[in-house]
Amino acid sequence: MIRLFGYFRVSLGVFLAALFVQLFLDSPILAAESQLSDKTVQRAETLLQMISDAPELDAYLHTAALEKELAEPRSAVRKSEIYKEIIFHSTDTGDAEMLEKYGTLAIELAYRIDDTELRIYGELAKAYVVSINGDLQKSRDMIIEARLLAEKSGDEINMFFADAMLSVIGPDTGNLLEGLSLMAQGTTSLPDTPRGNRMRMLAYLTIAYTYTSVGEVEELVKNYSLAAELGKKEGIEFDRESVFYNIATVLSSQQEQGLAEKYFKALRGVLKQTGRLDGEYYVLYGLSWIRYLEDDYDKSITLAQNALANYVGDPIFDTSLDDLIAINYAKLGQPEIARAYLAKSTAFYAEHPDYANIKSEQQLTTAFILRAENKHDEAFDLLDTARKSAATEAAQQFQLSVSDLRGNLQTMLAKQKAEEKLGETEAAYTRLTVAFAIFIAGGAALLLVMQRRHNKTLKKSMIAAELANKTKSDFLANMSHELRTPLNAVIGFSEMMSKEVFGKLGAKQYLEYADHIHSSGSHLLDIINDILDLSKVESGQLVIDPDEVDLAELFDNARTILAQRAAVRGVAISVHVDRNVPYLDADPRLLKQMLLNLLSNGVKFTNAGGRVSLNARLDKNDRVYIEVTDTGIGMSPSEIKIALTPFGQAGNPMTRAHEGTGLGLPLVKTLIHLHQGELFIRSTKNVGTTVLLTMPPERTLKIHRSSNSPQHI
Repeated sequence: MIRLFGYFRVSLGVFLAALFVQLFLDSPILAAESQLSDKTVQRAETLLQMISDAPELDAYLHTAALEKELAEPRSAVRKSEIYKEIIFHSTDTGDAEMLEKYGTLAIELAYRIDDTELRIYGELAKAYVVSINGDLQKSRDMIIEARLLAEKSGDEINMFFADAMLSVIGPDTGNLLEGLSLMAQGTTSLPDTPRGNRMRMLAYLTIAYTYTSVGEVEELVKNYSLAAELGKKEGIEFDRESVFYNIATVLSSQQEQGLAEKYFKALRGVLKQTGRLDGEYYVLYGLSWIRYLEDDYDKSITLAQNALANYVGDPIFDTSLDDLIAINYAKLGQPEIARAYLAKSTAFYAEHPDYANIKSEQQLTTAFILRAENKHDEAFDLLDTARKSAATEAAQQFQLSVSDLRGNLQTMLAKQKAEEKLGETEAAYTRLTVAFAIFIAGGAALLLVMQRRHNKTLKKSMIAAELANKTKSDFLANMSHELRTPLNAVIGFSEMMSKEVFGKLGAKQYLEYADHIHSSGSHLLDIINDILDLSKVESGQLVIDPDEVDLAELFDNARTILAQRAAVRGVAISVHVDRNVPYLDADPRLLKQMLLNLLSNGVKFTNAGGRVSLNARLDKNDRVYIEVTDTGIGMSPSEIKIALTPFGQAGNPMTRAHEGTGLGLPLVKTLIHLHQGELFIRSTKNVGTTVLLTMPPERTLKIHRSSNSPQHI
């Protein structure tokens, strides 16, 4: 959603360090009163309204319209123009997927129609994708090659576009100031033409992003205003989401919470206009910090928990919110809850040592918790440690004197007692919190880039998985008729042959062969039916058709169907239904299928002389329990997990003595879930297995069975 140029990754630490230095020196940067001029406030209000009311200037909406146009036949020249526009806007929004796609298309078309400018755009798009993927040196080399191509063609506009791309990756390659200087020159030297103004827009945006990183509100608002005015005048679209988020973040850091909140809510409005509602996560993120800075800890917790519960965020964002919630609970005097949230963030940092630079945030959170636990000395010591850490970083970044700063702080602290120190540093707690709020909110802008790329990759994977699953389901549905029809013929004809309907077959072996064909065909048909039913459930095509079900009659019917198979194996089947068990509101066919699968498993895995029982009872909460118990070979806990997996079967495939595909239990579990019920398994090796199906009270009808219904068989 929000895009920042690469320099932010290196300047973020510098900004935080500078903020801490100003914090310890009582700089007015965090003063309670507004430090903005009336002119800047007025300009910010005007800019907010101008961008909110201009969906026609939205880069995302315009890019979508361009893609829609490409769906229709277009000339090569028009395609070239569209490709260049999409690449320009995708550079602004940082959309790596779009850059990769249209960079490739642009290069292919450029060679075909001999369009040098289109080729330059394509090469720069590919180079930017490489930088996003982390190979900055390769990206720089690719940009330089594209610039040489622009130089060869004598096109200064395209040369500036290449310079702008170098500015984007400049901070990570040690060329920050050179890139910014080029952008500043471009705002005045570029020609007043459509192509020149497009690059001027890019220059304004780049400069504005720079001032985001150093928290300079006036210059930030000024350059974004110039970009918006130019866009409105020339009809040049830009990333409105980044504008609102970056300004809101910096305003919050300057204690302009009211205006910052307006910008966050304006961002919410833009997201609704574009339909990109997943960005609400970052609105809630910013507002939760604002509420904290306003001492509204309950509201801050609510907003943060809303973001965590209802939206998919980046893990580091989620962890930052966990820390914020912990601080809020500590402020509210609930250290136990605070420590629970702190433990979550601590676990994350332990697993991701690359984020060690956020250690100070954890120290601050812990200090607040210690304070809530009345451990004032420990809290102050930890706060002092965080202060020293921040001061050291500031000194390294800005070449200040670490020893002087630390000496001044230690001299001041040595004169006071622990309780007095804690009281006098109450304001420091607040300022530190603001500093970390800026750190997190600022880091959020960078992490949003990673979040967006992650979401897009995840979305592509989900789409691919859904397509594969749909393809599988469609294939199975289409094959249903093709598989079942010949199988039914094989089963029917083999049964006629085994019964010698039209006369003797001749040799005795033919009768055996016919029996084998019939039994094998029937077994294969059962497997196909199970696969198709499971597939229907997964694809949402299997819908239950509820009716009044008398369990006693259903149990009797299931027992009758399996009686011959059980007799052959020497296994006894018994059924029992308590008299107080009423009718169920269930799908008779599916419930019968569940019972047959469970009874069949019981018979299959029980040795001769064993027993399988089928029972039903009603508890005091009107919940019906259906229980199938056997005295068979049983399963271990690990084997139960395998048995509940489609095509999973307990035991070694080479030594398994029982036929089957492992679809019975997974299908039963799926079908009982369709009835809002549950499946439980208790099993002991060499003792037996009990499978328990529970039906919710909602499926228990107030209709009791007749006295003629079978109770015990």
